[in-house]
This record gives sequence, C-alpha cells and structure tokens, in this order.
Amino acid sequence: MKKQQYEAVFAWFGARPRAKAALHAAAAVAVAGVYALYIGLLLWLAVARQPLFWAEAGVPAAVFLLGTALRRCIDRPRPYEALGFAPLFPKQTRGQSFPSRHCFSAAGIAVAAAFVSAPLAAVLAALACLIAATRVLTGVHYPSDVLAGLAFGALSAAAGFALLGLWRL
Repeated sequence: MKKQQYEAVFAWFGARPRAKAALHAAAAVAVAGVYALYIGLLLWLAVARQPLFWAEAGVPAAVFLLGTALRRCIDRPRPYEALGFAPLFPKQTRGQSFPSRHCFSAAGIAVAAAFVSAPLAAVLAALACLIAATRVLTGVHYPSDVLAGLAFGALSAAAGFALLGLWRL
C-alpha cells in the first residue's frame, strides 16, 4: 500500500470513532483469543497427559524462533517508517516488519491445533486472518508482511509436524 492509501484508511476510521474503537478491540481480542485458546489447548493436553503435548508446544515455539530470526535478518522498515506517517494507534517499533510475527505465530498455532481439533483450528485460523487485517488497517504492516507471515507460520508448522512424523506433506 502507498502512503495515500494508509492515510485514506486512517481518515475513514478517524471520521468514525466507533469503528476505530471496534478495530482496536478486534485487534486486541484476536491476539488475546489466539493465545488464550492455545494456552487452554496446552493445559488440556498436559492434564490429559497426551503425548502430543510436546509437539503442540515445541512446533509453534520453533516457528516463533525461526520467524523472529528471519525478521531480524530481513529487517524491513515498517510502513509508517518508510512512508512517513503515524500509525492509527501509537507504535514505536522500528524495522522487523517482514514477516509479521503476530501472523506467523497465529498461523503456526492454528496448524498445530489441527492435530487436536478441527473446529478449534478453524477458529484459530479465522483469528489469524483477523489479526492480519488489523495489522494492515492500523498501518503497522504492509499486506505482504501479513501474507508472508501467515504462509510462513502455516508452512513452517506443517513442516515441523512432518519432521516429527506426525503429518505427511
């Protein structure tokens, strides 16, 4: 997106305080929802002493670490840095925009959940997409950052489960 496109989105939300508040709430609820559901899944697996617990904990952790290292290597400026505007909600982070860590974490968790519960995985995938949309609409990521994050997270998690012999690609 270009600066003018981000500014048009911000102007639209600026003229609609309720929509802006709803966007802020949606962003927070989506992120909190992913992590709350994931922690709940891990707790359930631990209490039930399911052997899948270690894969469910380890694969998303590995995706997070690999994605974080990739972001540091690429160190792409965030849209508000490169294009010179203030994001819709205050943010001071510099660089490391590509791929979106929120997105690759959420997508990796969604894929991991698919090995336990398809409905839970579907809810987590929907939340990951909501996270992606809010990250772009607030001006903290480019569309390519979130799309790459979703793809990287999902594919890395699938590869992790395949390496563990739990899934055939």
